Amino acid sequence: MKQLLIVLTLLITQSCQISNLGKKDNHALYINTIIPAYSSLKISTEDAKSFSFEVIIKSDSTIHLRTHDTEISMEKDNKYALNVDDSESVIFKNLSNRNSVINLKIFNHSAKVMQTIDKL
Repeated sequence: MKQLLIVLTLLITQSCQISNLGKKDNHALYINTIIPAYSSLKISTEDAKSFSFEVIIKSDSTIHLRTHDTEISMEKDNKYALNVDDSESVIFKNLSNRNSVINLKIFNHSAKVMQTIDKL
């Protein structure tokens, strides 16, 4: 009985891992991170080339997204997608007094993705 339970557990675990793998894009970079209170997260590429991203805010606090020509106030569980041009970066500002969790998917990039957190 114990062996049957172990085999079933392994099969269920293996099937969950395979189904999760199928949902992710192999050519994208996934970043799940926390932006501390009164801080900003800057995303750019090492070669300063263009890239695209999708972001979902997982915390209740509002995050302000800024690129060279766009400024957006992002709210929880809404999905935002933007393209960033050459020699530009994107900055996520957390102006609240609580840490904020964000999920980023970065794609169409040609070099290493750089991320920097700074105090405001």
